[in-house]
Amino acid sequence: MSKPTYPPTYNPHVVPSLVPKPWVQSPSAPITLINCKVVDVINGKIIPVLQSIKLEAGKILSISPTSDDTQTQQDSSNVVDIDGHYICPGLIDCHVHIIHTPGEPTIAQMRQVPRELAALRSTYVLRTMLTRGFTTIRDLGGANKLIANALEEGVISGPRLIQCGYVISQTGGHGDSLPSISGANEGCCGHVYSSGRTADGVPAVLKAVREEIKAGADFIKLMIGGGVASPYDSIESIQFTPEEVRAATSTAWNSGRLICTAHAYTPDAIRYAVDNGVKGIEHGNLLDEPTAQLLKEKGVWLTPTLATYGAFTRPPFDKVLPPSGMEKNKYVMTRGLESLKLAHETGVQICFGTDLLNSMHALQTEEFSIRSIVLPSEAILRQATVNAAKMLGFEGQLGVIAKDAIADMIVLSKNPLDDITILDRPEENLLAVIKEGRLVSGQLEGFSA
Repeated sequence: MSKPTYPPTYNPHVVPSLVPKPWVQSPSAPITLINCKVVDVINGKIIPVLQSIKLEAGKILSISPTSDDTQTQQDSSNVVDIDGHYICPGLIDCHVHIIHTPGEPTIAQMRQVPRELAALRSTYVLRTMLTRGFTTIRDLGGANKLIANALEEGVISGPRLIQCGYVISQTGGHGDSLPSISGANEGCCGHVYSSGRTADGVPAVLKAVREEIKAGADFIKLMIGGGVASPYDSIESIQFTPEEVRAATSTAWNSGRLICTAHAYTPDAIRYAVDNGVKGIEHGNLLDEPTAQLLKEKGVWLTPTLATYGAFTRPPFDKVLPPSGMEKNKYVMTRGLESLKLAHETGVQICFGTDLLNSMHALQTEEFSIRSIVLPSEAILRQATVNAAKMLGFEGQLGVIAKDAIADMIVLSKNPLDDITILDRPEENLLAVIKEGRLVSGQLEGFSA
């Protein structure tokens, strides 16, 4: 009797997962959505005739009137009847913090969470954002390329992630959350959660920017003004020297046309940032008319974040900030809507953002209702779709229902152009979420996940 050989010479059982990355899915299968009321976010109207939208390999192949598409309708194996519901581009939130997760009642306690635990908890935040219709998000501090890659490959479920890595702050600035102890603030972040790192002086700023780009940052965020949640600075403070800011903005641009965005509330901080090369402003709650004109003339993007300030005033979140933070929160909240309206009327490029922390992420869609107090529905929808896509470098690919665009879309029971606040009630009005041609949330008969 011959001895058995190893490995066996017989034909082995085929195991599909015997590949380097078994979690990576094949391109989405062809499918056609018929009888769709397509939301034209650019022109602020519904395409008047029911449309058929053909999807394949994560892209939109074509859009045509359903009445003209008889051949597709006869082949019911890959056809989903939307039955006259509304098809809208997937939503984009341009200011989130996914590692500011539920689990701790205060910011001080949240900052003691180990980084690994914060990253694991962020998977919950990501899944829930997707179920609210957000298919793309832009993280403004704490997320990194590792999480973005895990989402892209399908290891975890959630929106597409654009991220800046760690925020860059001066010592004592808005991004400095480490203890006020000599030597404790050097370098970056330790073993506990942090969304920021400190850098003082041009060489340190250059090193910080280059390290974030090396780690895979899609853009750079600088803390140019004071903040609500930070313990050491006032709202009116202006942070970094002009030389430090220019070192960051020029290095980011020269390293691959990356832009810098800035945390700034006051006109002085906003002008300081723009004069030194910053291309985006986060918050901007104290904006005045001359500064709004400057943003328009320079083509600088503004991402207001209003939902977070109201959230801090309601139980149980009214205990999240220390008393000094609550005073600063009240100050910037009173001017937020006024500044948003001014920016819109001036013609500033505006994007949708929320800036929520811990369990407040559940209030993400409330930003739509708050903005609707001063802005029309079609303007707010553009801010959360086509404007956001353009700022992120995905013009024509995201934020629109169009041929060759990425097949990110949501199915709604009501028209968001009539009333944008329907997006603040996703449990009633959001029927399904499709990301890259796959059903990722909700139910559509004939469309498997």
